[in-house]
Amino acid sequence: MNKIGLVIGLLSLLIACETSYDPNDGIGRIRTQRDVDAYNATVSATDDKLVCTRESVIGSNIRQFVCLTARQREQQRIAIQAGLDDIRNSPAGLGQ
Repeated sequence: MNKIGLVIGLLSLLIACETSYDPNDGIGRIRTQRDVDAYNATVSATDDKLVCTRESVIGSNIRQFVCLTARQREQQRIAIQAGLDDIRNSPAGLGQ
């Protein structure tokens, strides 16, 4: 009886996750470079163009197609650099 409750709970969780996905929430699912090129053709600002790469995502051995705008990549680079600078400049940091 306990297993049936667990199965029903898992099914309801999966259904809730699926219904929370809205395919019309802006950028559609981008899976290929052709999709990236089609999206980039609709965007005029250079910072809003997508840059996609195949990356190894933490927790998985399968490389995934990861897309970020040029602006997002630059913000990510700056945040990572700031974090590394904080580590280097801390008293117990790796740079000492």
